[in-house]
Amino acid sequence: MLRRRDLLTALTATGVLAACGTRDSQDPATPATRWPGDLPTTTATWQELPPPPIDPRGAPTLTWTGAELLVVGGTGPVVGPVPDCPANASCAAPPTEPVTDSGAYDPATGTWRRFPEPHSFHHGTTWTGNLLTDGWSWFDPATGGSGPAPESDLLVYAPAWWSGTEVLCVGTDGSGQPVPHTLWAWNPATGTTRTSRVPGPDSGESCCTIWTADELLVGLTQVPDGYAGSSVQAYDPAHDRWRAVPVPVPGGAEETSGPTAVPFGGWDGRRLIGTGWNADQEPRLERVDPVDGTSDPLDLPAALQDPRWAQNVVVGPGHVAVGVGGRYAVLHEETWTALPALPGVVDGDPTTVAWAGDRLVVWDDSMERTGWQIQPT
Repeated sequence: MLRRRDLLTALTATGVLAACGTRDSQDPATPATRWPGDLPTTTATWQELPPPPIDPRGAPTLTWTGAELLVVGGTGPVVGPVPDCPANASCAAPPTEPVTDSGAYDPATGTWRRFPEPHSFHHGTTWTGNLLTDGWSWFDPATGGSGPAPESDLLVYAPAWWSGTEVLCVGTDGSGQPVPHTLWAWNPATGTTRTSRVPGPDSGESCCTIWTADELLVGLTQVPDGYAGSSVQAYDPAHDRWRAVPVPVPGGAEETSGPTAVPFGGWDGRRLIGTGWNADQEPRLERVDPVDGTSDPLDLPAALQDPRWAQNVVVGPGHVAVGVGGRYAVLHEETWTALPALPGVVDGDPTTVAWAGDRLVVWDDSMERTGWQIQPT
């Protein structure tokens, strides 16, 4: 799932983004979106999603199950006038109408089905094959049933991942202080839970996780005395063991090298995709080998040499999409292709984006429309 206002937002089975590293989200004032003509444009066209039988909402959780795109949670329309908020001020969110239901969209048939109960999640969700869960609660779209999961104080800001038998989370106690990190595992079939201490630094300013083919990568980053140091560990749940992923340690907070300072991005089926900036504040993408920690940059065409593109990346099996303000480009088989502009969307319009198989789905968070889908390759 991708939301424009976030640098990296946890996605789900489509390819998940989990922020890691020491850099803050960058969202500079943006001029009108430009798209230089140095990228070939696909002949595919955007198709508007059919009207869903669910409440209007912005910023829902979008989760691909392999057959359907689950649309749960989100924020309803604003109730009453929106009060002015001074520039650079922190203002309370205006009240919104409640979201009372959820739904699932089948892109192959273009049909929806509705779940009569609302379902919201704390952070990144994972699909277990029959349940949607974030480690705090679960939802079964086949029956519409839901319930609590065994709660743990380790799950604050902790995206959930599915290993094939267990839901895995790594988080902190949410106290706002550097604390040890612990892995929490829950087996929905047996209802049992277990924990495992994450090796590496005892404290961290941030933690990120991502599931590969058979391991959970855990990145812990800390900045003592202005020095950026990181630890990347890989956990094998089948054998309950950890290993260190060798990564270079940067010489300072502004230097970026390998996964040390490149936020964990999505898993493309073979390698980790990370996003970040170089010392000249130019956006970059890197592919990281989780076995030996080596990385190589993905060449960004001139059209993507803009900080805004680095803030909007969503990864699916074999695909990487980047974009903002209604313009997207897709990397597939080492080739970048521009997608046509989204109809009626301008720079600054909020959207939530996910891969649904080989289709890119864009949800209109402004609630003026439902959204669109495109099959770019």
